[in-house]
Amino acid sequence: MVFRFKIVSKLTLIIFLSCFLTGMASPPLRVGGPAPSFELEDLEGNILKSSDLKGKAVILNFWASWCVPCIKEVPELKKAYASFKNNGVEVIAINFAETKSKIEEFVEQNHLNFPVLLDKYGDVSQDYRVRNLPVTYVISPDGIIVDLVFGGITEEYINNNFKKWIHSN
Repeated sequence: MVFRFKIVSKLTLIIFLSCFLTGMASPPLRVGGPAPSFELEDLEGNILKSSDLKGKAVILNFWASWCVPCIKEVPELKKAYASFKNNGVEVIAINFAETKSKIEEFVEQNHLNFPVLLDKYGDVSQDYRVRNLPVTYVISPDGIIVDLVFGGITEEYINNNFKKWIHSN
């Protein structure tokens, strides 16, 4: 009986790991392809739909409060938001599956001034094939992924690519 349990347990583990690793192997979305649509709640309970952002370039950043590179890039995103919010560019931060209270604490401590959305169950992160944090997708005004940045994004990088992003079609 114990022997049979060990075999079943090992087979279950192998099947689980195979399915898990297969999912992890899926490549990120490609530059030049359409950005997946989303509909997420912000900290005030308002719903933001990706369709509400049509006509604007979007810097879509996936992050978590425990992620050190995410914390380091916060000032860069704040500067980008301040510089470009009146120029047809939105900076949107999507938190990866943390509690609302944890996110509120982080937003308050870091004085975030751009929209923060709650990906409570990681569904949107999965749609965007987020495997590591932070990751930033840049989406053109017509909904096409024009850039993808793994790791922390910098103000210099944003400034150097700004014109390319908003004029990509």
